Amino acid sequence: MDGILLVLVESEGSLLIDWNRINSLIDSDSEEDKKWLKDLIDTLLTNMEERMKNIQSFSQASDQEKLKAELHQVKGVASNFGLMDLYNLVVKSESLLHDKLIQESIQHTDSIIDVWNRTKQEILSH
Repeated sequence: MDGILLVLVESEGSLLIDWNRINSLIDSDSEEDKKWLKDLIDTLLTNMEERMKNIQSFSQASDQEKLKAELHQVKGVASNFGLMDLYNLVVKSESLLHDKLIQESIQHTDSIIDVWNRTKQEILSH
């Protein structure tokens, strides 16, 4: 995970994470900041794994209210961390719920989980 810091990106278009946003959270010369960021990333991974399980569970149960609340939480986290592909999918799913297109929103959650899994792999590979 030490490689998370100061990632030089040649082709940002293929990345799921805005690494510049992540790196801007810390002073790259501070060991304390580096540790804090590592802890923050570890918390992100743990938290999002739980949220993805909840999204899958609420989708299977067609629990619109719980799904809506969980999607809203994921949207905030995705926005804060610069996970824009994930953010955009969640916004779409929330919009479908808002428009009472519940089954369409539920079908959309598979894409959310898939993009999270790819995002997680990107995090773990840095």
